[in-house]
Amino acid sequence: MDHPLVNPFGPVSVDLEPVELDPILVVCGGSDLLKDRAKEYADILKKWGKDVKYVEFEGQQHGFFTINPDSEPAIQLMQIIKDFITKYSS
Repeated sequence: MDHPLVNPFGPVSVDLEPVELDPILVVCGGSDLLKDRAKEYADILKKWGKDVKYVEFEGQQHGFFTINPDSEPAIQLMQIIKDFITKYSS
């Protein structure tokens, strides 16, 4: 999966290090099969000095907030998103 739209760090992807990016929120379920990739994405962006917030929900699977939107983790995530938007949209 080295297509630049899927893997921004692949060999044919544009170098994002010099690009000025808005703050980024990366959310992942702790049991998500893509968790390691999401964490690596956040870590690389942080290493490049980007403003990144990484939030992992222990025991949750991919898309947990859409599977059970009334669950406590989904409610917590909605608050995290709200706080993130409020912080960076002023």
